[in-house]
Amino acid sequence: MVDPLAVIYNEGYWRVCNVSPMYRCHFSEINIKRYSSKIRQDLASDAGISSGSLLQVSIENLPLLKYSHEDPNGLQITVTTCHKNRFQTTNKEVYVAILLGWGHGLPLSNQFITFLPYMLERGEKRVGETVKNSLQLMFDCNITPFCFTQVDLLRFLFEILENDTSKSTDSLSLGYKLSPQVNFSDKGTLTFDIGDIRTIWNRVKEYYDKHEQLFYAYNHIKTQINHAFQLDVTVLPLREIALPKAEVKSTGVVKMKTPEIINAVFTVLNKIYVVDWLQHELLLNNL
Repeated sequence: MVDPLAVIYNEGYWRVCNVSPMYRCHFSEINIKRYSSKIRQDLASDAGISSGSLLQVSIENLPLLKYSHEDPNGLQITVTTCHKNRFQTTNKEVYVAILLGWGHGLPLSNQFITFLPYMLERGEKRVGETVKNSLQLMFDCNITPFCFTQVDLLRFLFEILENDTSKSTDSLSLGYKLSPQVNFSDKGTLTFDIGDIRTIWNRVKEYYDKHEQLFYAYNHIKTQINHAFQLDVTVLPLREIALPKAEVKSTGVVKMKTPEIINAVFTVLNKIYVVDWLQHELLLNNL
């Protein structure tokens, strides 16, 4: 049996978006065909996308792409172009989007709402913008790219470490945005042995409460950077993390190479999303 998560980890980089609850989204075959037709029409109306090629849009219902039985089925949207000449027909995949839930645990007040809070997308950005606009109009939802803060990246780092089986001598990299005064590059990368960072994390977990662990673990890492590289990164924003089986960038781009890493990434996304959702609900309740 093919692992349903293979559609994610067999690929490279994905851009991650946050999707608000979708209204009137139904999974019947006739409705899925109707959604595909609407997206194809919207793509065809953009001359910059459709010029000189025949566009095809398929939407696949993925009933196994979910964390638990309570989650809705996942959906995969694929856009291909078809070029024909006298001798052959060439199909090219230009865009893929996967919408899924991952055990977010948030209550839904309306049974007619479908909640697939995450979209992974790759391919041509112009095609992606049209596809997302179509979905937003059809389902009265908002689709917003994630941008990860430094705290978010550290959450990813240590959650991935908990699920990473790489050798202790394998590399782990932290990428920083350098000061404007440094004119030879906008980014600096520091590389460590995974075993060193894992040791710091395990020691911190042993001595500090859960809500303090992130702060103290990163403080230990900054001290190690200072000793090893004579560099103070306190004022430098962390922009990306890279491990052998995962990468996460502040721009919302991720790479996940195993099912365990996928689960780790979505575990953190749930924490980020739930916090945002609770803050939103609190704001509404106080209006």
